[in-house]
Amino acid sequence: MSPTSEEHLSNAVRLHQVSDFKKGIKEAETATRKFQKEGKNERAVESLRVMADCTLGAQELKSAENLYKQLFLDGVRISSFWYQSAASWGLGQISLHRMNYPAAQQYFRSGLDLAKKIADKRYAAWNAFGLGTALRGLARLDEAKLLYQEALTQFRTMSQAAPASWVERAPSEIGAEALAEGSAGEVRVWLCPMCGSKFNPPQASALRSGKIATCEYCGTTAG
Repeated sequence: MSPTSEEHLSNAVRLHQVSDFKKGIKEAETATRKFQKEGKNERAVESLRVMADCTLGAQELKSAENLYKQLFLDGVRISSFWYQSAASWGLGQISLHRMNYPAAQQYFRSGLDLAKKIADKRYAAWNAFGLGTALRGLARLDEAKLLYQEALTQFRTMSQAAPASWVERAPSEIGAEALAEGSAGEVRVWLCPMCGSKFNPPQASALRSGKIATCEYCGTTAG
């Protein structure tokens, strides 16, 4: 007997948790198709969210961008601020991967506002964390500290130890932020899109030249 749509979705979630993103994409894609065929539209949207997260984890940024944009539209269609907030977070993450801090700021701020409308702690925390990182990248450090504190409070409330430790680490780096000069003369700091840690000078140089770099703290690849 073939797996049910729910089983495919559960497998996708499990694979995402163990960072087996390629297999997770396939399982979530299968679940999405099955849910759509069964007329279970909201479950199909949830599968799409997991597929987008797996695709982001696999560093397939263009595909992930398209999936998150579709997720946002589906969230509007079913009047779900939660999925709109999730999609905004994903699009903000993609912008951070591209070191596009102005765009990331807009997405995360929208995601945070949407999460607050429904008192959702999960995406309030992640969007606040992302917004803090984006503001830090724009050298708006006082604002970044406030967002980091907001994120830390939410992560602690949810007993999310790993992201809480990332947020706790950020203020120690902010105090003596090493800024790099961007190609257009703007001030830019190169930050990990996931944990917000600062890339070292050789990594920053690689990123400026269009290459990739891997965060020494959480292992996330950017560029």
